[in-house]
Amino acid sequence: MIQISTYLEEVSSAIAEEGGTVDKFIGDGVMAFWNAPAERSDHVLRACTAALRAARRMERVNDVWEAEGRPRIHLRIGLNCAKVLVGNVGSSNRLSYTALGDGLNVAARLEGINKLFGTTICISDSVYDQTKNEILARPIKRVQVKGRKTKFMIYELLALRMSDDPELRIRHRDEQLSAMTRQASQEFEAGDLPAAEHAYRDLLKEFPEDSLARFMVAECTGKQGSGLAKVPPA
Repeated sequence: MIQISTYLEEVSSAIAEEGGTVDKFIGDGVMAFWNAPAERSDHVLRACTAALRAARRMERVNDVWEAEGRPRIHLRIGLNCAKVLVGNVGSSNRLSYTALGDGLNVAARLEGINKLFGTTICISDSVYDQTKNEILARPIKRVQVKGRKTKFMIYELLALRMSDDPELRIRHRDEQLSAMTRQASQEFEAGDLPAAEHAYRDLLKEFPEDSLARFMVAECTGKQGSGLAKVPPA
């Protein structure tokens, strides 16, 4: 319980520092949203910032726990930008200030998708398109999830550009990882699977522990089955 409490405190603090609203705790998960009750023009970037802060703080905490012989807690975050209903919802006996809508379902699916790829922060195209000049991210794959009628590109958030904050800045080889992944992804999305496989294998030579590249090599060679053409509900 102490580890879970520490984890929830670290994540909640990162959200609060960036102006987010913690909606509820769902088991060991945290649901939060931005741009309500107070509107913020930079709410999408703030959500990305909070996600990075939470992830990097948990890296430090996990390192301490591991040194003490305690298990690590793997953090997975899904971010999506969409119009949702926000307000007091409930019955005459109990109301809760919360958000409702398919946009939240998409964010939940993205959180779960991280487990398949071994990523930490998965963001939708709607988040990427609004922050691409301020963030460093790498493409993962086009997917279809419940709540979205068509496939869309998802990305792994890696860092914030132009930041010196150690919780946000680009780290050693992040740029190389992003560039190599983007090249491989372009080949894959164009349907040139042999070229994509070669590019992902080159990526693995530089980053042997990269689980996304390993997954995509299996996709290119047909060893991943039907892959992620459609992601089932979480």
